[in-house]
Amino acid sequence: MYIFKLTHTLVFITLITGCASFEKKSSTTVELQQIKVSNTRLNQRVNDAVTNVEQTYLKVKDENFATYAPNTWESVQKDLVSMRKLVNRFDPNDQGFFGGPSESTVLEGISEVNDGLIKAQKIKTQVTTFLSQPLADIEYLAPKIDNVWQRDFAIINQDLNHIINMIEDDYLVSRQEFERAKLQKKISVLEINIVTANYYSPLEEQFKLLNQQLIPLSYNNVSQSLQRLNTIIITSPRDTDLLTTTANLIKNGIQRAEHITTDVSWINGLDIKQREQIVLHYRATLEGLGTKFIGQDLSNLSYKAQVQTFELALTAKLAKFETTDAGTAYNKQRTLSDLDN
Repeated sequence: MYIFKLTHTLVFITLITGCASFEKKSSTTVELQQIKVSNTRLNQRVNDAVTNVEQTYLKVKDENFATYAPNTWESVQKDLVSMRKLVNRFDPNDQGFFGGPSESTVLEGISEVNDGLIKAQKIKTQVTTFLSQPLADIEYLAPKIDNVWQRDFAIINQDLNHIINMIEDDYLVSRQEFERAKLQKKISVLEINIVTANYYSPLEEQFKLLNQQLIPLSYNNVSQSLQRLNTIIITSPRDTDLLTTTANLIKNGIQRAEHITTDVSWINGLDIKQREQIVLHYRATLEGLGTKFIGQDLSNLSYKAQVQTFELALTAKLAKFETTDAGTAYNKQRTLSDLDN
């Protein structure tokens, strides 16, 4: 009887111990599964956040933030390095216990990079809007800058960067507008100087070689043309067609003045007999042209009257030819129309 009770007791104890061990093992398995699920979720949150920021960074990294938001972009670069270090050290099973960063710390680092990217985009928009005119003018001038203008152009770019820094540091708008006006004036002065050097200065150098005392009328004509060119440069420095046309007219005027200078110097150096021969030569030439082209004898007129008469008669003949040509063209057109009908 005693042996039966002892055996029964041992069996009962064994059953109880076995059940307890089974329950403990089952509980441990569930907890491990829960921890694993929890860690997977932690990793997913961090991975999703990192992926989103990295993709955004890759999309915008070539948008010239280093130019339009330099200080902000520099901070983004530093925060990006710190974020990647945090993410690499992150372990859901080691959040602060053995030096590993917590999930909140990692997500905060990711958020800082994202906020920096948003700020950089905002500042770039501010800069490109506020400085749209000077930025466009600088882009226009850049290909025209040679060694002569490097220093002036460098100063302009320094002033531009200064205003961008003011925008990043949120200076008063009135201060920004004041600096922008100064910058715009420097750009305009540089552009006018470049155009003047290309169009006006070469002609001015030739003009200075003319003898004002010898050919005063021709000299004044060229001088007035240069003044017109200077006005065009100041008011329309980018109207290359008008600038080129005006410059070519002045160039021709200077060449004509040079020829006149040569002729006047030559005549002044002749004696009385030679001068008379020259006058007779020109009269004979004009009288011959009058007889040949307009059928008039111009020998009884002064040289001035000869020129005026020849000019008026020749103009009238040209007008008559133009009228005849127009009539011929009209009749030809009517004939073609009749044939078509």
